[in-house]
Amino acid sequence: MAHASRWPRLAAAFSRIGLPVAVVDLETTGGNLYQDRVTEVAVLRFENGQAKRYEWLVNPQQPISDFIARLTGIDDELVKDAPFFGQIAADLLPLLRGTLLLAHNSRFDYTFLRHEFQRIGIDFAAPALCTVQLSRRLYPQFHKHNLDSIIERMGISVENRHRAMTDVLALVDFLEKSLEEKGEEEWLNHSRVLLNPKMLPTWLPNTLAEQLYALPDSEGVLVWLDKYGQAQAVQSHTRAYFEVAAMLNGKKIPSFAQSAASIRFMPAIGPMHALWLKAQAMVQFNLRPSETVRTFTTVQFSPDEHGVLQARLVPMSNGIHPHRPYGFFLHRKGAKRALAAWAQEYGLCPDSLNILPETNAKNEPCPIQAIGQCDGSCQDANGVQQQNRRILSLAPLLPVADWGRAHEIDIRETDELSGETLAFRCTANAVALPDGRWYFDDTLPAIIKAKFKQGKTAIEILN
Repeated sequence: MAHASRWPRLAAAFSRIGLPVAVVDLETTGGNLYQDRVTEVAVLRFENGQAKRYEWLVNPQQPISDFIARLTGIDDELVKDAPFFGQIAADLLPLLRGTLLLAHNSRFDYTFLRHEFQRIGIDFAAPALCTVQLSRRLYPQFHKHNLDSIIERMGISVENRHRAMTDVLALVDFLEKSLEEKGEEEWLNHSRVLLNPKMLPTWLPNTLAEQLYALPDSEGVLVWLDKYGQAQAVQSHTRAYFEVAAMLNGKKIPSFAQSAASIRFMPAIGPMHALWLKAQAMVQFNLRPSETVRTFTTVQFSPDEHGVLQARLVPMSNGIHPHRPYGFFLHRKGAKRALAAWAQEYGLCPDSLNILPETNAKNEPCPIQAIGQCDGSCQDANGVQQQNRRILSLAPLLPVADWGRAHEIDIRETDELSGETLAFRCTANAVALPDGRWYFDDTLPAIIKAKFKQGKTAIEILN
């Protein structure tokens, strides 16, 4: 137990926040957020005017370099008998979940905590306040805001610098002094602006708030359920908690969120996986897709009354498509040009495809036949069947905007922590589903374009 009387102003300010506050510092084997591991955890938790301290040495299950050992005083010998992170998680998680997390350079500590919990299969996220940013707001006249500079500037007494609890206590002493100098209102106003992620609003039902605070800050799909357990909306997320907290603190809160009683979350290893899961959730819960933000165009082939396959330019709408889409175009005019060029390249009859220019009268003879490039055999029964087969075999070669010469691809996504890899078949900016149908979302073109930039590690061109 640490006496909150040492920090009376801070305890009073924290009591106005509406959540317990956990001031956190970690020591790690290095600065790589994916490969390095935690070696020490210190938490000073404020709640109901009380402050309690918790600290653990942690066996990182990897060697500690001499440089880090000299910097922190934590070496392999010191942690060889310490518990693994998974062995302290049951005690640590309740101290952090549903709290406001404060740390100096919070992105570092917050991300390391998320990844350590994720490695053992636990979702973790929390509203967070970076005290580096808070120091910059409170003291803009100073250029340096690292903890060493603050300690020197504020005259804070510190022993055994770079151990986790020592740094936590130094940080809390700084926060207390800054409250004394700046006043509670200014201090809290700056703090609320800097929350990242944000806290959840207080109007949420307690059960729903608990479920939302248990979300991870990573990819996945969120299903919003009403009090009857009926799904009202499905959302895919890159950073689930961060994005939900921002939405619920926004000016326009969706009706499904206002009436929600519970949620269901499905984790994903990347944005493609998240959209793939979203598509299946929409089918499972029989939900309609959202309207497309912008209009894209694709091609469908359907028979006329004589069984002749004709091309139709149709909007590429969000949702499930029962048949494979052919081609993908940013504008309808470009789609017309590309369709005509495709037919000419492969010797397909534009009259049968019904893609002749509108200036060509209906009763006029086919201009291709008129100039002797077609003998008209495409109009008889055998010719129709032959052209239909060729259309379906060549349709996959219609161009896809921003794909270059690629028409069909596999996209691979890998979880950087677990190493799990999944592949997704895509064509015309739609992703194949297990039941043979296709799913399109207007966020997919940008996601796939970004995958192309990653090169062969993310994309295999099949056609």
